[in-house]
Amino acid sequence: MNFLEQIERLNKANKLIESEKTGNPSEFAEKINCSRSQLYIIIDYLKSHNAPIKYCKKRESFYYTNCYKFYIHIHLEILEEEEIREISAGFFLRPNY
Repeated sequence: MNFLEQIERLNKANKLIESEKTGNPSEFAEKINCSRSQLYIIIDYLKSHNAPIKYCKKRESFYYTNCYKFYIHIHLEILEEEEIREISAGFFLRPNY
């Protein structure tokens, strides 16, 4: 799985938790296209970033116990050759096609 797909998975998990529509752990894992063990890795990752996540058996959903916002921002831009040389200490490697 590439980096952008991982970010999309985190964002989708966050939205489902915010809306309290995750379903049980198996359903939640299926919704974000991962295994249950991967789901718990994601939940642990969010908790390590202070996400107050709990699970309610009655509602069968994960939820945030307090207001919590999780943002991932990516900025991509095309660099000019001179900018690339500055970043790579004067070396400019052009892919061979």
